[in-house]
Amino acid sequence: MARGDIPRGKLRTTLAFDDPVFCASVHPSEAVVATGLGTGHVFVHRYAGDANEDNDPSDDEEHSPVTGEQIQLWKTRRHKGSCRSVAFDELGQYLYSVGSDSVLKQASPNTGKVIAKNSSSLPSAPTCLTTTQTHVALGTETGTIQLYDTRDLTKPSHEFIDVHDDYVTSITQLAQYQNTYQFISTGETFAARLDIRKGVLEKSEDQEDEILCSCVSYPSSFEYDPYNVSSDHSMPHPLDTNRNGGKNKRVQVTAVMGMATGVLTFWTKDNWSDQQNRAILSTDSIDCIAEYPGEKVLAGSADGLMRLVDVKRRKSIKLFEHGGDDGVVSVASDAWGRVVSAGGETVKVWDVDEEVENKSYKDSDTSEEEKDSDEADTDDSDSDDDKKKKKKTKKRKRGKAKQRLAQLSAKRPSVKPNFSGLD
Repeated sequence: MARGDIPRGKLRTTLAFDDPVFCASVHPSEAVVATGLGTGHVFVHRYAGDANEDNDPSDDEEHSPVTGEQIQLWKTRRHKGSCRSVAFDELGQYLYSVGSDSVLKQASPNTGKVIAKNSSSLPSAPTCLTTTQTHVALGTETGTIQLYDTRDLTKPSHEFIDVHDDYVTSITQLAQYQNTYQFISTGETFAARLDIRKGVLEKSEDQEDEILCSCVSYPSSFEYDPYNVSSDHSMPHPLDTNRNGGKNKRVQVTAVMGMATGVLTFWTKDNWSDQQNRAILSTDSIDCIAEYPGEKVLAGSADGLMRLVDVKRRKSIKLFEHGGDDGVVSVASDAWGRVVSAGGETVKVWDVDEEVENKSYKDSDTSEEEKDSDEADTDDSDSDDDKKKKKKTKKRKRGKAKQRLAQLSAKRPSVKPNFSGLD
Protein backbone atom coordinates (compact mmCIF):
# COMPACT_ATOMS: atom_id res chain seq x y z
CA MET A 1 0.00 0.00 0.00
CA ALA A 2 1.38 3.39 -0.94
CA ARG A 3 2.13 5.84 1.85
CA GLY A 4 -0.63 8.14 0.60
CA ASP A 5 -3.18 5.35 1.20
CA ILE A 6 -2.15 4.72 4.80
CA PRO A 7 -4.79 5.78 7.39
CA ARG A 8 -3.38 8.89 9.02
CA GLY A 9 -4.14 10.88 12.13
CA LYS A 10 -5.95 14.20 11.82
CA LEU A 11 -3.95 17.22 13.01
CA ARG A 12 -5.94 19.27 15.51
CA THR A 13 -3.56 21.93 16.82
CA THR A 14 0.10 23.00 16.70
CA LEU A 15 2.31 24.75 19.25
CA ALA A 16 5.23 26.55 17.60
CA PHE A 17 8.43 27.62 19.37
CA ASP A 18 11.45 29.70 18.42
CA ASP A 19 13.93 27.08 19.61
CA PRO A 20 14.29 23.28 19.36
CA VAL A 21 12.00 21.16 21.51
CA PHE A 22 13.94 18.61 23.57
CA CYS A 23 11.12 17.02 25.61
CA ALA A 24 7.41 17.17 26.39
CA SER A 25 4.91 15.72 28.85
CA VAL A 26 1.10 15.57 28.89
CA HIS A 27 -1.02 16.13 31.99
CA PRO A 28 -2.75 12.88 33.08
CA SER A 29 -6.25 14.36 33.33
CA GLU A 30 -6.28 17.80 31.65
CA ALA A 31 -5.64 19.14 28.16
CA VAL A 32 -2.29 20.57 29.25
CA VAL A 33 1.17 19.93 27.84
CA ALA A 34 4.57 20.93 29.24
CA THR A 35 7.45 21.49 26.82
CA GLY A 36 11.18 21.74 27.53
CA LEU A 37 13.47 23.52 25.06
CA GLY A 38 17.14 23.40 24.24
CA THR A 39 17.50 26.87 25.76
CA GLY A 40 16.44 25.63 29.20
CA HIS A 41 12.98 27.19 28.96
CA VAL A 42 9.86 25.32 30.06
CA PHE A 43 6.45 26.22 28.60
CA VAL A 44 3.05 25.01 29.78
CA HIS A 45 0.07 25.30 27.41
CA ARG A 46 -3.59 24.42 27.61
CA TYR A 47 -4.56 23.33 24.14
CA ALA A 48 -8.25 24.27 24.47
CA GLY A 49 -10.29 26.93 22.71
CA ASP A 50 -11.64 28.32 25.97
CA ALA A 51 -9.79 28.39 29.28
CA ASN A 52 -13.13 27.87 31.07
CA GLU A 53 -14.14 24.91 28.95
CA ASP A 54 -15.08 21.71 30.75
CA ASN A 55 -12.06 19.39 30.48
CA ASP A 56 -13.69 16.22 31.73
CA PRO A 57 -12.53 13.44 29.38
CA SER A 58 -15.69 11.48 30.13
CA ASP A 59 -17.74 14.09 28.25
CA ASP A 60 -19.07 13.54 24.77
CA GLU A 61 -16.96 14.29 21.70
CA GLU A 62 -18.80 17.58 21.20
CA HIS A 63 -17.17 18.82 24.40
CA SER A 64 -13.69 18.03 23.09
CA PRO A 65 -11.06 20.38 24.57
CA VAL A 66 -9.07 20.45 21.33
CA THR A 67 -10.32 23.15 18.96
CA GLY A 68 -7.16 24.19 17.16
CA GLU A 69 -6.44 27.00 19.63
CA GLN A 70 -4.14 27.07 22.64
CA ILE A 71 -3.47 29.16 25.73
CA GLN A 72 -0.02 29.66 27.23
CA LEU A 73 -0.33 29.27 30.99
CA TRP A 74 3.26 30.19 31.80
CA LYS A 75 6.88 30.00 30.68
CA THR A 76 10.20 30.38 32.44
CA ARG A 77 13.93 29.86 32.01
CA ARG A 78 13.98 26.80 34.26
CA HIS A 79 17.50 25.49 33.60
CA LYS A 80 20.91 26.76 32.60
CA GLY A 81 21.70 24.98 29.37
CA SER A 82 19.13 22.59 27.89
CA CYS A 83 16.04 21.13 29.53
CA ARG A 84 16.57 17.42 29.01
CA SER A 85 13.41 15.93 30.46
CA VAL A 86 10.09 17.11 31.84
CA ALA A 87 7.30 15.02 33.40
CA PHE A 88 4.04 15.39 35.29
CA ASP A 89 3.52 13.08 38.24
CA GLU A 90 0.77 10.45 38.00
CA LEU A 91 -1.86 12.73 39.53
CA GLY A 92 -0.79 15.90 37.74
CA GLN A 93 -0.06 17.68 41.04
CA TYR A 94 3.57 18.45 40.24
CA LEU A 95 5.74 19.08 37.22
CA TYR A 96 9.31 17.78 37.37
CA SER A 97 12.13 18.88 35.11
CA VAL A 98 15.85 18.28 34.86
CA GLY A 99 18.46 20.03 32.76
CA SER A 100 22.05 19.84 31.63
CA ASP A 101 22.82 21.96 34.71
CA SER A 102 22.18 18.74 36.72
CA VAL A 103 19.37 20.37 38.69
CA LEU A 104 16.10 18.51 39.38
CA LYS A 105 13.15 20.78 40.11
CA GLN A 106 9.61 20.18 41.34
CA ALA A 107 7.14 22.92 40.38
CA SER A 108 3.45 23.76 40.40
CA PRO A 109 1.87 22.97 36.99
CA ASN A 110 -0.55 25.88 37.44
CA THR A 111 1.90 28.67 38.26
CA GLY A 112 5.37 27.32 37.47
CA LYS A 113 6.57 28.20 40.96
CA VAL A 114 9.44 25.95 42.12
CA ILE A 115 8.49 23.94 45.20
CA ALA A 116 11.64 21.85 45.73
CA LYS A 117 14.94 20.96 44.08
CA ASN A 118 17.98 18.78 44.71
CA SER A 119 20.91 20.17 46.66
CA SER A 120 23.37 17.34 45.95
CA SER A 121 25.11 17.13 42.60
CA LEU A 122 24.54 14.32 40.10
CA PRO A 123 27.46 12.05 39.17
CA SER A 124 27.07 13.27 35.58
CA ALA A 125 24.58 15.18 33.47
CA PRO A 126 21.05 13.69 33.39
CA THR A 127 19.62 12.10 30.28
CA CYS A 128 16.09 10.98 31.23
CA LEU A 129 13.48 11.33 33.95
CA THR A 130 10.45 9.31 35.02
CA THR A 131 8.07 9.70 37.93
CA THR A 132 5.78 7.52 40.06
CA GLN A 133 3.56 8.51 42.93
CA THR A 134 6.45 7.86 45.32
CA HIS A 135 9.72 8.37 43.46
CA VAL A 136 11.52 10.33 40.76
CA ALA A 137 14.08 8.31 38.80
CA LEU A 138 16.95 9.97 36.93
CA GLY A 139 19.28 8.40 34.38
CA THR A 140 22.69 9.92 33.69
CA GLU A 141 25.32 10.05 30.96
CA THR A 142 27.59 7.61 32.81
CA GLY A 143 24.97 4.88 33.28
CA THR A 144 24.15 5.68 36.92
CA ILE A 145 20.51 5.82 38.08
CA GLN A 146 19.40 7.97 41.01
CA LEU A 147 16.08 7.66 42.85
CA TYR A 148 14.55 10.56 44.80
CA ASP A 149 11.70 10.27 47.28
CA THR A 150 9.00 12.72 46.15
CA ARG A 151 8.74 13.97 49.75
CA ASP A 152 12.41 15.01 49.83
CA LEU A 153 14.30 16.00 46.69
CA THR A 154 17.36 17.39 48.44
CA LYS A 155 19.37 14.19 48.02
CA PRO A 156 18.82 10.79 46.39
CA SER A 157 17.29 8.05 48.50
CA HIS A 158 18.93 5.35 46.34
CA GLU A 159 21.72 5.29 43.79
CA PHE A 160 22.73 2.52 41.41
CA ILE A 161 26.17 3.05 39.89
CA ASP A 162 27.08 1.90 36.39
CA VAL A 163 23.83 0.06 35.67
CA HIS A 164 24.75 0.65 32.03
CA ASP A 165 28.15 1.20 30.44
CA ASP A 166 26.91 4.27 28.55
CA TYR A 167 24.21 6.87 29.06
CA VAL A 168 20.78 5.72 30.25
CA THR A 169 18.26 6.10 27.43
CA SER A 170 15.03 5.36 29.33
CA ILE A 171 13.53 4.36 32.68
CA THR A 172 10.01 2.91 32.94
CA GLN A 173 7.99 1.87 35.97
CA LEU A 174 6.88 -1.76 36.21
CA ALA A 175 3.57 -1.45 38.06
CA GLN A 176 2.98 -5.10 37.23
CA TYR A 177 5.12 -6.11 40.20
CA GLN A 178 2.53 -4.83 42.67
CA ASN A 179 4.55 -1.95 44.09
CA THR A 180 6.13 1.33 43.08
CA TYR A 181 9.67 0.05 43.51
CA GLN A 182 10.44 -1.73 40.26
CA PHE A 183 11.62 -0.25 36.96
CA ILE A 184 13.16 -1.27 33.69
CA SER A 185 16.04 0.81 32.34
CA THR A 186 17.76 0.80 28.98
CA GLY A 187 21.19 1.89 27.84
CA GLU A 188 23.54 0.96 25.02
CA THR A 189 22.52 -2.58 23.97
CA PHE A 190 21.11 -3.83 27.28
CA ALA A 191 17.90 -3.66 29.32
CA ALA A 192 17.81 -4.10 33.09
CA ARG A 193 15.12 -4.72 35.70
CA LEU A 194 15.84 -3.18 39.07
CA ASP A 195 14.18 -2.90 42.45
CA ILE A 196 14.83 0.16 44.58
CA ARG A 197 15.26 -2.04 47.66
CA LYS A 198 17.38 -4.79 46.07
CA GLY A 199 19.31 -3.23 43.19
CA VAL A 200 19.62 -4.75 39.73
CA LEU A 201 17.59 -7.98 39.59
CA GLU A 202 18.14 -8.96 35.96
CA LYS A 203 20.09 -7.75 32.98
CA SER A 204 19.37 -8.77 29.42
CA GLU A 205 21.67 -10.37 26.93
CA ASP A 206 23.47 -8.14 24.45
CA GLN A 207 20.81 -7.15 21.89
CA GLU A 208 23.44 -6.18 19.31
CA ASP A 209 21.39 -3.05 18.61
CA GLU A 210 21.21 0.11 20.69
CA ILE A 211 18.02 0.43 22.77
CA LEU A 212 16.84 4.04 22.70
CA CYS A 213 13.45 4.00 24.46
CA SER A 214 10.95 1.78 26.26
CA CYS A 215 7.44 1.58 27.65
CA VAL A 216 5.14 -1.07 29.14
CA SER A 217 1.82 -2.07 27.58
CA TYR A 218 -0.76 -3.29 30.11
CA PRO A 219 -3.89 -5.36 29.34
CA SER A 220 -7.25 -3.63 29.70
CA SER A 221 -8.01 -5.75 32.77
CA PHE A 222 -5.05 -4.32 34.67
CA GLU A 223 -6.11 -2.19 37.66
CA TYR A 224 -3.83 0.51 39.02
CA ASP A 225 -4.93 3.36 41.28
CA PRO A 226 -2.19 5.96 41.83
CA TYR A 227 -4.46 7.73 44.31
CA ASN A 228 -4.37 4.76 46.69
CA VAL A 229 -0.79 4.80 47.98
CA SER A 230 -0.14 4.06 51.62
CA SER A 231 2.08 6.06 53.95
CA ASP A 232 4.98 3.70 53.39
CA HIS A 233 4.73 4.41 49.64
CA SER A 234 3.60 0.89 48.76
CA MET A 235 0.99 0.29 46.10
CA PRO A 236 -2.11 -1.92 46.31
CA HIS A 237 -1.97 -5.22 44.50
CA PRO A 238 -3.18 -4.98 40.91
CA LEU A 239 -5.87 -7.45 39.89
CA ASP A 240 -6.54 -9.28 36.70
CA THR A 241 -10.32 -9.53 36.91
CA ASN A 242 -10.48 -11.89 33.95
CA ARG A 243 -8.42 -14.57 35.65
CA ASN A 244 -8.61 -16.64 38.78
CA GLY A 245 -12.04 -15.35 39.73
CA GLY A 246 -10.77 -11.82 40.36
CA LYS A 247 -8.19 -12.89 42.96
CA ASN A 248 -4.76 -11.32 43.18
CA LYS A 249 -2.70 -12.52 40.26
CA ARG A 250 0.23 -10.86 38.53
CA VAL A 251 -0.85 -9.87 35.06
CA GLN A 252 1.24 -10.49 31.99
CA VAL A 253 2.45 -7.29 30.39
CA THR A 254 4.54 -6.54 27.32
CA ALA A 255 7.54 -4.25 27.44
CA VAL A 256 8.18 -2.59 24.08
CA MET A 257 11.55 -1.10 23.20
CA GLY A 258 12.65 1.07 20.29
CA MET A 259 15.95 0.27 18.61
CA ALA A 260 18.50 2.30 16.68
CA THR A 261 17.88 0.27 13.50
CA GLY A 262 14.18 1.19 13.35
CA VAL A 263 12.93 -2.02 14.96
CA LEU A 264 10.47 -2.50 17.83
CA THR A 265 11.27 -5.37 20.20
CA PHE A 266 8.67 -7.05 22.41
CA TRP A 267 9.47 -8.55 25.83
CA THR A 268 6.81 -10.81 27.37
CA LYS A 269 6.10 -13.41 30.05
CA ASP A 270 8.38 -11.81 32.66
CA ASN A 271 11.38 -12.77 30.55
CA TRP A 272 13.89 -9.93 30.76
CA SER A 273 16.87 -11.87 29.44
CA ASP A 274 16.04 -11.41 25.77
CA GLN A 275 13.40 -10.06 23.40
CA GLN A 276 10.76 -12.52 22.24
CA ASN A 277 9.41 -10.77 19.13
CA ARG A 278 10.28 -7.86 16.87
CA ALA A 279 8.77 -5.77 14.11
CA ILE A 280 10.39 -3.47 11.57
CA LEU A 281 8.93 0.04 11.58
CA SER A 282 11.46 2.26 9.85
CA THR A 283 14.92 2.52 8.36
CA ASP A 284 15.59 5.28 10.91
CA SER A 285 15.98 4.97 14.66
CA ILE A 286 12.97 4.70 16.98
CA ASP A 287 13.69 7.52 19.42
CA CYS A 288 10.58 7.65 21.63
CA ILE A 289 7.72 5.39 22.60
CA ALA A 290 4.64 5.59 24.83
CA GLU A 291 1.77 3.37 25.91
CA TYR A 292 -1.61 3.92 24.25
CA PRO A 293 -4.92 2.50 25.57
CA GLY A 294 -6.13 -0.80 24.18
CA GLU A 295 -2.77 -2.62 24.22
CA LYS A 296 -1.19 -0.33 21.68
CA VAL A 297 1.93 1.84 21.68
CA LEU A 298 3.01 5.04 19.95
CA ALA A 299 6.45 5.01 18.36
CA GLY A 300 8.23 8.11 17.05
CA SER A 301 11.23 7.88 14.76
CA ALA A 302 14.02 10.02 13.37
CA ASP A 303 12.25 10.19 9.99
CA GLY A 304 9.61 12.50 11.50
CA LEU A 305 6.88 9.85 11.54
CA MET A 306 4.86 8.35 14.38
CA ARG A 307 3.10 5.04 14.24
CA LEU A 308 0.31 3.61 16.35
CA VAL A 309 1.23 -0.05 16.81
CA ASP A 310 -1.01 -2.93 17.85
CA VAL A 311 1.03 -4.81 20.46
CA LYS A 312 -0.76 -8.14 20.07
CA ARG A 313 -0.41 -8.25 16.29
CA ARG A 314 2.87 -6.27 16.26
CA LYS A 315 1.64 -4.19 13.33
CA SER A 316 1.21 -0.49 12.60
CA ILE A 317 -2.39 0.60 12.28
CA LYS A 318 -2.08 4.39 12.05
CA LEU A 319 0.47 6.90 10.80
CA PHE A 320 1.15 10.47 11.96
CA GLU A 321 3.55 12.66 10.01
CA HIS A 322 5.04 15.09 12.49
CA GLY A 323 7.79 16.16 10.09
CA GLY A 324 11.00 18.01 10.74
CA ASP A 325 14.67 17.21 10.22
CA ASP A 326 15.10 16.55 13.94
CA GLY A 327 12.55 13.73 13.94
CA VAL A 328 10.16 12.99 16.80
CA VAL A 329 11.69 13.38 20.27
CA SER A 330 8.59 12.74 22.38
CA VAL A 331 5.19 11.03 22.02
CA ALA A 332 2.29 10.66 24.45
CA SER A 333 -1.48 10.34 24.62
CA ASP A 334 -3.83 12.51 26.64
CA ALA A 335 -6.88 11.59 28.69
CA TRP A 336 -9.08 11.78 25.58
CA GLY A 337 -6.94 9.33 23.60
CA ARG A 338 -5.44 12.04 21.43
CA VAL A 339 -1.83 11.81 20.37
CA VAL A 340 0.72 14.49 21.28
CA SER A 341 4.01 14.57 19.38
CA ALA A 342 7.05 16.80 19.82
CA GLY A 343 10.03 17.40 17.57
CA GLY A 344 11.87 20.15 15.72
CA GLU A 345 10.34 23.39 16.96
CA THR A 346 6.74 22.20 17.28
CA VAL A 347 4.35 20.21 19.45
CA LYS A 348 1.32 18.78 17.65
CA VAL A 349 -1.96 17.30 18.86
CA TRP A 350 -3.64 14.67 16.69
CA ASP A 351 -7.04 13.03 16.56
CA VAL A 352 -7.20 9.24 16.39
CA ASP A 353 -10.28 8.21 14.40
CA GLU A 354 -12.43 5.31 15.52
CA GLU A 355 -11.58 3.53 12.28
CA VAL A 356 -8.31 2.51 13.90
CA GLU A 357 -10.11 -0.19 15.87
CA ASN A 358 -11.39 -1.90 12.73
CA LYS A 359 -8.91 -0.99 10.02
CA SER A 360 -5.45 -2.47 9.52
CA TYR A 361 -2.95 -2.06 6.75
CA LYS A 362 0.39 -3.25 5.50
CA ASP A 363 3.05 -0.69 4.71
CA SER A 364 6.79 -1.22 4.98
CA ASP A 365 6.02 -2.05 8.64
CA THR A 366 6.24 -5.83 8.95
CA SER A 367 6.34 -8.32 11.79
CA GLU A 368 9.09 -10.91 11.68
CA GLU A 369 6.56 -13.60 12.54
CA GLU A 370 4.24 -13.47 9.52
CA LYS A 371 1.61 -16.16 9.78
CA ASP A 372 1.16 -18.62 6.95
CA SER A 373 -2.40 -17.47 6.46
CA ASP A 374 -3.54 -13.89 7.07
CA GLU A 375 -7.10 -12.98 7.90
CA ALA A 376 -8.66 -13.20 4.46
CA ASP A 377 -11.99 -12.01 3.19
CA THR A 378 -14.08 -15.15 2.95
CA ASP A 379 -17.13 -13.54 1.36
CA ASP A 380 -18.82 -16.04 -0.95
CA SER A 381 -19.24 -13.31 -3.55
CA ASP A 382 -15.50 -13.35 -4.26
CA SER A 383 -14.63 -15.09 -7.47
CA ASP A 384 -11.98 -17.81 -7.68
CA ASP A 385 -9.74 -15.40 -9.63
CA ASP A 386 -10.05 -12.76 -6.90
CA LYS A 387 -9.11 -15.30 -4.24
CA LYS A 388 -6.06 -16.41 -6.22
CA LYS A 389 -4.93 -12.80 -6.61
CA LYS A 390 -5.24 -12.24 -2.86
CA LYS A 391 -3.13 -15.30 -2.11
CA LYS A 392 -0.43 -14.19 -4.56
CA THR A 393 -0.40 -10.70 -3.03
CA LYS A 394 0.06 -12.13 0.48
CA LYS A 395 2.91 -14.34 -0.65
CA ARG A 396 4.67 -11.36 -2.28
CA LYS A 397 4.32 -9.31 0.89
CA ARG A 398 5.71 -12.12 3.05
CA GLY A 399 8.58 -12.61 0.61
CA LYS A 400 9.46 -8.91 0.67
CA ALA A 401 9.37 -8.88 4.47
CA LYS A 402 11.71 -11.85 4.75
CA GLN A 403 14.05 -10.36 2.15
CA ARG A 404 14.22 -7.06 4.03
CA LEU A 405 14.88 -8.81 7.33
CA ALA A 406 17.71 -10.81 5.76
CA GLN A 407 19.27 -7.62 4.39
CA LEU A 408 19.04 -5.89 7.77
CA SER A 409 20.59 -8.85 9.57
CA ALA A 410 23.47 -8.99 7.09
CA LYS A 411 24.26 -5.28 7.06
CA ARG A 412 23.37 -4.19 10.62
CA PRO A 413 24.15 -0.54 9.93
CA SER A 414 25.65 1.52 12.73
CA VAL A 415 22.89 4.05 13.37
CA LYS A 416 23.53 6.99 15.64
CA PRO A 417 20.66 7.71 18.04
CA ASN A 418 18.84 11.00 17.58
CA PHE A 419 19.76 12.30 21.05
CA SER A 420 20.58 15.95 20.62
CA GLY A 421 19.91 16.53 24.32
CA LEU A 422 23.52 15.65 25.08
CA ASP A 423 24.74 19.03 23.93
